[in-house]
Amino acid sequence: MKFDSTIVGVIIVLLIFIPLAYMIINASNINKKIAKSLTELSQAKGITLKNIDVIGNLVIGIDEGTKKLVYSSAKNVTDDFRIVNLEEVKDFRIKSIKQNEKTLDWVGLELMDKQGKHEIQFYSETDESGLTKDPFVCLQDAKRWENSVRPLLKAS
Repeated sequence: MKFDSTIVGVIIVLLIFIPLAYMIINASNINKKIAKSLTELSQAKGITLKNIDVIGNLVIGIDEGTKKLVYSSAKNVTDDFRIVNLEEVKDFRIKSIKQNEKTLDWVGLELMDKQGKHEIQFYSETDESGLTKDPFVCLQDAKRWENSVRPLLKAS
């Protein structure tokens, strides 16, 4: 009797953990493919990315040698691919829109250069199509990226 209940317990545990393991492995493979696409697009433009992050629907990378920041959406890396020359950036900051003290509606980086304003969205409350994380985790990611980008700016 004990042996049968042990087998049933093992089967139940496997039925729970195998799909979870599959989802985790599948998600990491998708992120690797997205990062590889961004790397290939960047290399075609002469940019070698050192640091690449997939944060929700955002794919962002930086080349410290040429001082270029590249970003795109994870859903359409090729069409949404953008390059920002950090040597031309006049203003740079983290931007967040708060509904109240406990709720963020939008989190991102805002860069101003000769071409205009670039808003790099880390989180948006209204974006139903994107895979998102907690807005406060995205705010921490934005702060981490600000700390990576700020030393590369010409007039920081």
